[in-house]
Amino acid sequence: MLKARNREALIEACLAEVAAHGYRDARLEDIAERAELSTGAIYSIFGSKRNLLAASMDQLAGELAAELDVLADPELPVGEVLRGAARVWMRMAASEGARDRFAFELEATAAALREPSPGQPIPVQRLRELLTGRRFRGGRTTGEQARRLSLAAHALLSGLAQRALLDPPSVSATEAEDAAAALVHLLC
Repeated sequence: MLKARNREALIEACLAEVAAHGYRDARLEDIAERAELSTGAIYSIFGSKRNLLAASMDQLAGELAAELDVLADPELPVGEVLRGAARVWMRMAASEGARDRFAFELEATAAALREPSPGQPIPVQRLRELLTGRRFRGGRTTGEQARRLSLAAHALLSGLAQRALLDPPSVSATEAEDAAAALVHLLC
């Protein structure tokens, strides 16, 4: 219980420090202080700054994946799943703390470019699951079609959400939904 609470406090502190100062300049001492813990707690729970960053990124991705769970109804057609995913991304872009989350994401992406780790981001995996076996032109989407759609949808929606965050009038939720739904044409 205490370890879980400390873990959560360190992740929240990491998100805030990395968003504010960047990954390289976010010091373990500052993260620990913000969490009201010691640097020893970071090493005890995560082992390293890199593992703390990964856990923080996993938490954000898990939150997004959980938001996407409203689209789990297997009878939703593929276009509706894509529209629903757009609503989730745009809602998150308009939510409190969105700027810090996106700043953290950019920093985590930059760190991953320097030290790559294998695997797909959790939101891409969840989208792939949600897009597999969906109604589409009298049939159902295949795993390969879902893979292609999930990559395109993740890239499109992340970009539109960032655009909405930086220049809110430049993209509406309806435009994001329409753009996401247009990805159905990749299935031809």
